[in-house]
Amino acid sequence: MLIGILGLPRLEAETVIAPTSINRTRRRQPNLLACGLACALAAVFARSAWSADCKPSRFRPPYFVDTMGPCTFDWAALSFQGEPEQQARCLMRGMDKSRNLAPTPESLPPALEQRVGRDGGLPTRDALSGYLSKLDLEWNFAAFLWEPLSRANDNDPDAPMARYFVIHDTSGPNYGHRPFPSDINGEAAFNKLAEFKCDDGWGKAHVVINRSGDMLLSHELSIPWRETRFEQAANFAGTLKGLFLHVELIQPRKSAGRGRGNDAQAPDPAFTAAQYDRLALVYVIASVRAGRWLIPAFHAALDADVPNGHDDPLNFDVDSFAGSIERLVGALQQPDQMQATRQ
Repeated sequence: MLIGILGLPRLEAETVIAPTSINRTRRRQPNLLACGLACALAAVFARSAWSADCKPSRFRPPYFVDTMGPCTFDWAALSFQGEPEQQARCLMRGMDKSRNLAPTPESLPPALEQRVGRDGGLPTRDALSGYLSKLDLEWNFAAFLWEPLSRANDNDPDAPMARYFVIHDTSGPNYGHRPFPSDINGEAAFNKLAEFKCDDGWGKAHVVINRSGDMLLSHELSIPWRETRFEQAANFAGTLKGLFLHVELIQPRKSAGRGRGNDAQAPDPAFTAAQYDRLALVYVIASVRAGRWLIPAFHAALDADVPNGHDDPLNFDVDSFAGSIERLVGALQQPDQMQATRQ
């Protein structure tokens, strides 16, 4: 169901969003009052059964980071070292075959290199709003296009607006040495966004994107949130909350080689074209709201120097992401020819 709250600064409930128009099925009218009451009670019990509280049940003791990460975070400036394109090169690094952080590339695709940190070439809000409406996303994204993003220090009005667009994958479920299901991009159970819904408002990321391009909006982009261990380190005393936006891409894993207990093997392709397209859409939305192109980052790079850090997004194709951005921006610059389709 598509649920939206127009004009409010926050979404109190998560929203599942399909990539194209939503199918609306008309229910039959019950013939008997008893049937209606039974159906209502069933719905209440079902809702209770499906609801999920995601807030950690155990106290997590504070921990400190020993370094400011491989990309050298400047706490005073609330920024990583270097110009925006240099930051993006350092932060858009995943793990290599040795499970260590890959070297910094000499450059990124032009669609990213020539945009990050700049305010030029952004689509207009009107063009983006019209495109989102054609996708039935007006309630959850278009309605907030004129609102700012979250700010650091838990939405301190004097703190900088979100600068970093962090890309994650769910890293699960782990199939061990079993084959991935044949319907990995469609009806597989792990692809159901309801599994990621948190009724208590503790969803992991701002947005979750499944392998067919459906999206779950867990936190409106003006809501400050933390998902990486680096952000949560006690060194920062909560200052980083709101500086980063987070998007999760659903990706199951398998064990690589003969060893057990690892999750080093991703599907091929690791992510679908629909996921890259929807990720590009969220990136463009966030950048338009910020008034400048945000700096993309990988979870792996942020937590590289943190014990028990993560390796995601595994086998992410930066060229595919950049291509999706370029196509979307080109379409938004020609609104008369714009078609809202599954890209």
